[in-house]
Amino acid sequence: MRLLTEAELNKVPMSILVDAVRAQIEADAEGHAVAPPRHNVDFGDGGLTFTCGGNDKLAGFRVYDTFPKAEGVDEDQVVIAYDRVTARLKGLFVGERLGALRTGCLGGVAADVMTAKKPIKKLGLIGTGTQAETQLLAIAAVREIEQVQTFSRNANKRTAFAERMAAQLGVSVAAVDDPRQAVMDADFVVLATNAAEPVIETDWLAQGCHLTTLGPKSKSRHELPLDILPRVRSCASDSPQQIAAQGENHMFFGQSLNIQHLGKYQEEQGPGDLTLFLSAGLAGTEVALLSAAIDALA
Repeated sequence: MRLLTEAELNKVPMSILVDAVRAQIEADAEGHAVAPPRHNVDFGDGGLTFTCGGNDKLAGFRVYDTFPKAEGVDEDQVVIAYDRVTARLKGLFVGERLGALRTGCLGGVAADVMTAKKPIKKLGLIGTGTQAETQLLAIAAVREIEQVQTFSRNANKRTAFAERMAAQLGVSVAAVDDPRQAVMDADFVVLATNAAEPVIETDWLAQGCHLTTLGPKSKSRHELPLDILPRVRSCASDSPQQIAAQGENHMFFGQSLNIQHLGKYQEEQGPGDLTLFLSAGLAGTEVALLSAAIDALA
């Protein structure tokens, strides 16, 4: 059994992690994965959330808590992978980094599957936290990015983020003063916030752009504007089953939106002009990523 550290995980090439997540998405689409919606255990003042899943060779889970925390306190998470072939515990990871990388890889797979195989001329990014970072890293693993413009509410944080990511990726990353400037004329837009209200307006988006949304997607809390639907030509999610589990609470419940499984995605020819990826967190992708990282470091 391998206890994987964050330092070790960060040494694994992003392309390997993206491929591991891609394989799990495809396995789920083909019926070779176990990936039920997440399970919440309520303790009153918070709870535990489990995402359990796997495939023909792996089984495992990720668990994190939702108990109240002091500002600045990290969220403890645990990911465990079992080898189904040997019936032995393969590895364990403690910390937030693996979950963040997994979500980034979901966005990387969506970029590769849903957009043309050509450089991204401008990527507009709303949010400058860890999720925004891992989205950039994963997308850069599958597409050349010519420039990034990013916005978040804290000017110091967005400037520091832009400087750090420019050095890491070797591309132009500019912090801008308003969200409209970040997304206007962008052929690829990522929303990576925990905002309860829309962080962009639909008419800011360029004709034919791709949009990925990571944040809240409920009727009462959503970073995406509801009036975007008429512009959506094709839509996919890594976990339509997770969206279905939200039922009438989902922001698009009852709407005429065909949410395809990312593992079976085919571009549609509807009246809209945008492609939309709804990141939902397919169960088992964390387990697949942990296993692939252990194998890569063996």
